[in-house]
Amino acid sequence: MMLTRMSRAPRVLMALVWVAVFLLLHLAGGRQYVGVLSGTRVGGAPELVFGLLYALTWFGAVLLAPILLLAGLADAALPRPPSAKRR
Repeated sequence: MMLTRMSRAPRVLMALVWVAVFLLLHLAGGRQYVGVLSGTRVGGAPELVFGLLYALTWFGAVLLAPILLLAGLADAALPRPPSAKRR
């Protein structure tokens, strides 16, 4: 029953995907290319894009994912009001 509630909460899935993408970029070595934020570029254009993408996913995983996770869990845990039928 809890699994069906979780599948109805897309915010939880979005938060988990956001963190998973960040972890993949972190494991791929994206942290070393974040120097682009301070103006110290390492490499060429691909490394610039990789560093910016890593920084964006880091901010999303730290700031956005917890909010989405809490909102999704609250939505799944709270009972829904009965729907009013209109005639």
